[in-house]
Amino acid sequence: MKLFDVLQSNPTLLLVSVIISVCFCVIIIMIFMYCKLEHDKRISKSALELNRITNSIHAGLVHFIPKDTYNIYYASKGFYDLLGYTKNEAREENKTSITDFIFYKDLDTFREVIKDEKREGINSEVRLVKKDGYIIYCLMNGNYAITKDGEQSVSAVFVDITEQKRMQEMLRLDRERYRIASELSNDVLFEYHIDTDKMQYTEKYTELFGRNPNVSDYIANSFDKRDLIHPDDYGLFIEYCSKLSAGKEFISAEFRLKDRNNDYIWCQFMGKTIYDKDNKPLYVIGKMINVDYQKREIDSLEYKATRDPLTGVYNREVTIKKIEKFINGNKNGRHVLMFIDFDDFKQVNDNYGHLVGDRVLTYVIARIKSVFSEGEIIGRIGGDEFVVFSGHIDSYEAIIGKAQTLVEALNTTYTDDASNCTIKISGSVGIAAYPENGIHYEQLIQCADKALYNVKNSGKNNYMLFSYIS
Repeated sequence: MKLFDVLQSNPTLLLVSVIISVCFCVIIIMIFMYCKLEHDKRISKSALELNRITNSIHAGLVHFIPKDTYNIYYASKGFYDLLGYTKNEAREENKTSITDFIFYKDLDTFREVIKDEKREGINSEVRLVKKDGYIIYCLMNGNYAITKDGEQSVSAVFVDITEQKRMQEMLRLDRERYRIASELSNDVLFEYHIDTDKMQYTEKYTELFGRNPNVSDYIANSFDKRDLIHPDDYGLFIEYCSKLSAGKEFISAEFRLKDRNNDYIWCQFMGKTIYDKDNKPLYVIGKMINVDYQKREIDSLEYKATRDPLTGVYNREVTIKKIEKFINGNKNGRHVLMFIDFDDFKQVNDNYGHLVGDRVLTYVIARIKSVFSEGEIIGRIGGDEFVVFSGHIDSYEAIIGKAQTLVEALNTTYTDDASNCTIKISGSVGIAAYPENGIHYEQLIQCADKALYNVKNSGKNNYMLFSYIS
């Protein structure tokens, strides 16, 4: 009462008090409004973030009532997006029930899951059918609720797990393939101890190679194993030994070993090094796989894909690629392309038949292959048209020597035992030199063809260099 009396007796003080109280209330209200605004901003930001996360997940929410033929009372945009529909498109196709989207083979299982009211929640896999007919796997998670009308309802989230299912299936198939491969293969497991230089194989090694599976001083005595390794692969074996002793993390190699029958077979070695706590390599665990059949199959397929089936020389496509590749890698050298055409070969086919003609080609090409080295490219680019490409020819004299050798190989007589006939054979050769007459195959073959044309018009059974054409 004293404070009231003081304020009443002093109007100025009363006015100041009222103003202070009003200001205080305004400040409180402003603080409240600011806090509410910040709170709303945070809620809005969280909602946007939640919406962004939700949209990035291939999932959709569906609310339906089982008793009412599983009619959809609500479905999120994400659900329709998941299946490639818009909401209006689904309605236009009269797809108003969740069962309209479920793959027919899963309908009975779906209904069994939904009607099991004893379970606390719904957690099951189900397949849905998209608008384009594609079937996706979904994980269905949901809960039961009671509507205001007393009906049981279900709210469920459908998450697309198709990719996970695909990966699971791939993993299952990989495991199954590995299991079958392990049962059927001739794999040999091994363990190499780096410190003691001791190699230990499983007993399968003895079965395949007829030798002791426990080998002491494996790398120290690597030279003693030289007669067990294919001569062309000994360098690969030494490289493999080097990787073993160095403790490389992953080790792989392929080389040929003598088996128990003294036949060389291709073997693939794969290993992983085990280290101690100080990262010191201790031993290598791995396996040796007999890949001889696969290697020979690959070699056979490669041969068929690159060779002319009749004569065994390179086919046209491979011939061109090999010549271009050689030129690109040896641009500073002098190389020569010799274009071969058999003289009057049509008469051989007409007089003796194509079977005899094929045998003639095979016979003469064998003669050509016998007088040229393995590094030279011999290819068939037409019916009776062939090329021989030689690299790094030092002089025109060397080119002439190659040409004469080729013409001599072509100039021969073929005796056909099956038809008891003797056929005189000869050929004409046009020659183009790199880089004088061209820097690509097409340029070289055009020049060689012109030189060949001149040989044909000058009596055949000879050769001519394009550079000599007047």
